[in-house]
Amino acid sequence: MSHGGSDKCEPNLVPLLDLVLQLVMFFMLCANFVLEQTSVAIVLPKAIAAKALTQAESYTIFLNVDEKGRVLLAAADQYKDSEGRVTESLDNAAQVLTFLRRRAQEDRNAVGAAANADAPLRSVIILRVHKLCPFEKTYPIMFACRQAGYTRVQLRALFDGSTD
Repeated sequence: MSHGGSDKCEPNLVPLLDLVLQLVMFFMLCANFVLEQTSVAIVLPKAIAAKALTQAESYTIFLNVDEKGRVLLAAADQYKDSEGRVTESLDNAAQVLTFLRRRAQEDRNAVGAAANADAPLRSVIILRVHKLCPFEKTYPIMFACRQAGYTRVQLRALFDGSTD
């Protein structure tokens, strides 16, 4: 006398597959948001010594500087000028300063009136400078960051661990 049917009991894998597909879509979206802020046209210089990244900042502003010293704006940072033209790049330090002052004001407004005026701004500026861009064109951009009130500025480079 048998106490069960002859049917095999198999687990239902549909919910597991559904969960895995949702995770894959989530990570694909996250990767796309990060890639939209960086420009593929920027070839980063190689560094012999570099400090490893510890944690991702919550609020970052990516400034992609090409070999001519122009700042290429991410799609989210592009804006329309007074004539209705879309500004995709900032060609000089004065334009960078105006852009960063506007972003600094947004940072201050987001924190609220209770924040100390001397407190550092919440955003971190990440400079991604093309390896062929001369320092004479990079320095005014770095100086504009300081003039706008940003004290946390990071330079990105590729780590070259070889010991030639």
